[in-house]
Amino acid sequence: MSYSDSFPSSAPVFQANFSSNGGRIDPRMTFSRSDTPPTYAAPSAVHYWSNEKHLSSENLLLQSQDFDTSWAMINGSAPSGSQSAPDGTSTAWLLTANTGSSQSPRLRQAPTLSATTEYTLTVFLKAGTASHGFIAVRGQPGHSAYALIDFSAGTASSAGFGFSGVSNTVTALGASWFKLSLTATTNSYVSSQWIYIGPTDGTAPSSAGYPTWNTSGETMYAWGAQLNTTGATVYDSPTTTQISRSYAPSLKSVATAGQPRFEYDPASDGQSVGILIEGAATNAIGYSDSLASWDSERLTAANASAVGPTGNLNAALLTPSTDVDLTHDISTASVTTSVTGTVTLSGYFKAAGYDYVTLGIGNRSPGNFSQALFSLSTGAYITNSSGGSNSYISSSTEYVGNGWWRLVATFSTSRSNEKLVIAPAPSASPSFSSFWGTPTYTGDGYSSVLATGIQAEIGKSFASSLITSNSGSETTRAAESLSMTDSSLFDNGGGSLVVETENVGRAYYAAVLEDDSTGVYQDYVALTVRADNKARQTVNAPGSTGASDEFSAASTVGGSYFKIASRFAPNDFGVCIDGGTVSTDTTGAVPSNVDKLFIGWYDDGGRANAHIKRVAVYGEALSDTNLQALTS
Repeated sequence: MSYSDSFPSSAPVFQANFSSNGGRIDPRMTFSRSDTPPTYAAPSAVHYWSNEKHLSSENLLLQSQDFDTSWAMINGSAPSGSQSAPDGTSTAWLLTANTGSSQSPRLRQAPTLSATTEYTLTVFLKAGTASHGFIAVRGQPGHSAYALIDFSAGTASSAGFGFSGVSNTVTALGASWFKLSLTATTNSYVSSQWIYIGPTDGTAPSSAGYPTWNTSGETMYAWGAQLNTTGATVYDSPTTTQISRSYAPSLKSVATAGQPRFEYDPASDGQSVGILIEGAATNAIGYSDSLASWDSERLTAANASAVGPTGNLNAALLTPSTDVDLTHDISTASVTTSVTGTVTLSGYFKAAGYDYVTLGIGNRSPGNFSQALFSLSTGAYITNSSGGSNSYISSSTEYVGNGWWRLVATFSTSRSNEKLVIAPAPSASPSFSSFWGTPTYTGDGYSSVLATGIQAEIGKSFASSLITSNSGSETTRAAESLSMTDSSLFDNGGGSLVVETENVGRAYYAAVLEDDSTGVYQDYVALTVRADNKARQTVNAPGSTGASDEFSAASTVGGSYFKIASRFAPNDFGVCIDGGTVSTDTTGAVPSNVDKLFIGWYDDGGRANAHIKRVAVYGEALSDTNLQALTS
C-alpha cells in the first residue's frame, strides 16, 4: 500500500489553511477583535510579525574606524592611530592641524548622497589641545550643515546652508569622550559631496562645510564615524571596504481595526506560522519605548537612538555611568495596576557594547527583589538573583533579527508596590546588589544596551504579543475570536477533527465543535493542547453535564507545532498526535447537532494565545491509519 493510500478517501467538509491562504479567512468564518484603527500619533496596540523587512541599521561611510584609509587629512598631519577609543580598544585616531594662518584642517571622505534626503552623521570626539571640534556634511558647493562642539562646556551648536531640518545632539561619555550627532536634509540637488571631521578654535564652519582659522598644531581625537538615513545615533555598523546595510523582519501594527494577524516567524526568514489568536491583555507600563521617562539610577536613557523591530526609530540606548562599583538601572511602577502576584516582564533588547541585561521586579527595600540575567549574544537565560518576598519563575527568549532578542521573565511577589527594573550588565557572572538585586560594577561610559517595546503583564505567566504603550497610561488589547456557524459540519452522529497548532507549553483549546444552542460545556467535541506535549480529545454527549469521553495521546515529536487528528462516533473514539500511536476508547456517546466551529477559543472567554496553521473537519470517523497519515 502506498503512503497516499493511507489518507482518507473522502474530502473534509471544511478546511482552513491559515499558513498558505495569503492572509485570508474563509468568508463563512467570523473573526473579531474590538480595537480602534492605528494612527501615527498613537500607534495601534495590536502588532504582528509580517513577511516584510525594514532597514534596521546602516553606515554609508567606508573604513569607519580606519581614518588613514578612504579618508584624507587636509591642512594637517596624517592621522595617528592606535589611540584609546571609547569602547576600550586602541582604534581611535589623533588628528593634528598644521601651523599657519588661514588654515582649514579637516579629515574628509566622499560618500554618495541623495537629494532631499535626511542624513544623520555621528562621530565620537575628544579634545586634545583643540578647544572645539566639528563634523559636517556637504551636499554641493555652498550647501552644507555642521555641528560644533565646545569641549570644555560639553555643549554643541549647529547650522545649515541650503540644508533643512538641521539639529544636533551631544552626549558626554567616559574618559572625556563625546558622541556628536548631526541630522540634516539635503537640497534638491547634490554634487561633490563630502563628510568633514576636524578640530577648530571655536570658529564655526562656513557654507563650504569647514572653518578657516589660524592654526597652531591643535590636536583632537576621533573615532567611529557613521552616516545613515535611519536617524540612528548609536554606532552599530562599523565598516571596512563596503558600506553597511542590515535588514530585519518587521513587527508591524495592524492597518485596520479588527484585522486578523497572519504571522511569519522572524527567526526563520519569514516562514508562515499561521493565524494568531490571543485573549485580552494589558501592558501596565505607560512608556514602553520612551525609556527616558523612567526613573534612572546612574544610567542615561537616550530615546530614539536606533531602529527597533517595528522599523521605527524608537529604541532607547541605556548607558551606565562611570560610578565605581554601583548599580546602574532604570525602573518604573505600573500605571494603575498593582505589581503583585505573578508578573511577566518582556521587551526587545540588543547589545551595544554590553552583552548582558537583567529584567526584574523590586522596590529598593533591602532583600526584596528578583532579577533574571540574559545574554544578548545568544539570547540565553543565564541566572537570577532573588530574595525576600520576590521569586523568579520562568523565562523565554526569541530571536527577531539583526541582533535583537525578545526577552521574557516571569516573577512572583507577595508585595503590592514593586517596580519593574531593567539593568545592563558587563558579564555573565556579575556581582548582584543585596539591596536591589541588579548587577554592581563600574561602567566605562560608553558600553550600552538598546531596549524597546517593554511590556509588563500583571497576573499572567507568559508574554503576549507587543502592546505599544507610550501615552503614560496602561494600554489594553482586546480578545480575538474566530468561529463559523454551519449545521452541515456533520450530521451522521460522528466525524473527525484535524488541527496543526502551536505548542506553547500551556493548555488551550485548538478547535471545538459544538451544538451552539445548548450553552457552555454541553454537547461538544474539543481538541485540547496540553502543557506536557500531549493532546486531549474531550467529548460531551447530548445534554451531558460532564465529559463522556476524555483521553490523551502523547507526542512523538514534542516540537514547536503539533499535528493532531481525532475521530468521534458512538463507542468509537481515537486521537493521534504527530503520526504516533492512536489512543482509542470504545465507550461513549457523541453530540448529534453540532452547528458551530470555534478555533483557538471557547465560550468561557479563554483564548489559545497561540498560532494555528490548519483546521479540517471530516463528516465521518476516520480510521487509525487515516489519523496517522494526516498527522505524519
